[in-house]
Amino acid sequence: MLSSMLTLLGAAVISTATVAAELSIVTLKDDITILTLGGDVAAGDTEAAEALIKTANDGDRLISAVRLDSPGGSLAEAVKLAGLIRRAKLPTMVAAGSRCASACFIVFAAGNEKFASYDAAIGVHGVSDKFGHETAQTEEATIAMARFASGFGVPPRIIGQMVTTHAHEIAWLTPDDLRAMGTIMTDRPARRPPAASPDERWLSGLDVQPDDRASPRQSRERNAQPRAR
Repeated sequence: MLSSMLTLLGAAVISTATVAAELSIVTLKDDITILTLGGDVAAGDTEAAEALIKTANDGDRLISAVRLDSPGGSLAEAVKLAGLIRRAKLPTMVAAGSRCASACFIVFAAGNEKFASYDAAIGVHGVSDKFGHETAQTEEATIAMARFASGFGVPPRIIGQMVTTHAHEIAWLTPDDLRAMGTIMTDRPARRPPAASPDERWLSGLDVQPDDRASPRQSRERNAQPRAR
């Protein structure tokens, strides 16, 4: 069933991705370790993320969350990445000043806990092919995407926005929409001073040091099941 779904989704993208995502492990103050994904979701990102999680685990560090900042990309890869996040029982978050739209939304919805800043932009829409066209096949892919999202607890109102919004438009979700899918809203801008980076806005100025980076297109062998806190 899943393999046939992935075959259907393989030719579909939700945004016309041109640059693959950058994945990295970031260590915050108090030894909090997170996985970050920035940019378009592309083939190989799931394997790269799994390898980074394994590297962190081998160094006795547990991944506390996955931070997302992505306009979309490959829907098939987003479904695979969402499956990894679901299996590892990882929280997902979108920090202030970041966005998570299109295929990224599927990854966000997979989090066992979901956090979003009031100053984040999270949106949904239908599927297009790699040329930006909407076809009978992309309509089927949109329905498949809606089923995946529903399985992650996304409520009918957001599912409706997903299937009725054209691929070249975005339905931006309100805080009430996000709360309805179990998202914890954080970091109301009016109550915080301006910060220099998404990490500072998200974590109230905690120090951030990038540790490990990986190219999602680099060939990697499948690693053991990651551990998560």
